[in-house]
Amino acid sequence: MSREILHAGKFISRGKGKHITRVMDSCELIVVLSGELNMFEEERYFRIHSGEYLLLHQGKTHGGLSTYPPNLSFFWIHFRDDRLLDELPQSGQLPEHSSLPGYAQMFLLEQSRNEPDKESLALLFELMVRELRRSSGNTGNTITTPLADMARRYLLTHYTEVISLESISKELHCNPKYLGQLYHRIYGETLITTLNRLRIERACQLLITENISIKETAQSCGFNDMAYFRRQFAKYCNMTPREFLWQKIAGFWNTDSGARINIGNPVSKKYELGEKNKA
Repeated sequence: MSREILHAGKFISRGKGKHITRVMDSCELIVVLSGELNMFEEERYFRIHSGEYLLLHQGKTHGGLSTYPPNLSFFWIHFRDDRLLDELPQSGQLPEHSSLPGYAQMFLLEQSRNEPDKESLALLFELMVRELRRSSGNTGNTITTPLADMARRYLLTHYTEVISLESISKELHCNPKYLGQLYHRIYGETLITTLNRLRIERACQLLITENISIKETAQSCGFNDMAYFRRQFAKYCNMTPREFLWQKIAGFWNTDSGARINIGNPVSKKYELGEKNKA
């Protein structure tokens, strides 16, 4: 079965109401951003806190166990992919400093466009899935090597610094050409591609959460060339940093009353939810 992405949103509680009990013809991923969410699915009960996720199956009854607390907010996305739920724990803790909330915000930004780009939405969802696999220890890589793993770990801890293939090779005492070829064979992308992706992910987080300029954001993430930063940002986010800033609170939000809040560009009818199709 191929993966089908339907629609997503951000729920913000007003301290009343409870998640409806229902059976859906799609799966749902919920990521709690703040507060606590109490849910059930069939005979299983879940208490999901901030920084944790829950996967709900299609065709199974689920619903809320208690009134929404006033400090609750969560991201949700509906999709169809039975195999994914077989690969992952149904609930769990996201990795420390997880990029998933940033991917979710970027997904909502793209979804809010008049004509959302399907490939961008699919890529962002795949990045969310990779974060879930990280939380379960299942990265999808069946083969790795100590050297490739050390290079990846080095990138994860030093990506805001001045880095090149040569400098990493020197740090790991190996040949640059060999390391580059090995890394690409194991991870399916170059070291520099991973480096730029990590930096852009961090840039998105800073633009969302911090009140700093675009130039300060770029420098904080290891970019000294603003033109290069803008090109990489557009490559990964399908928009400029300034457009991202303008739309950073845009998205498809809903509240405990079922009201829809669309801030920014209107959502395409293709992705619009009916009144009953609430998170």
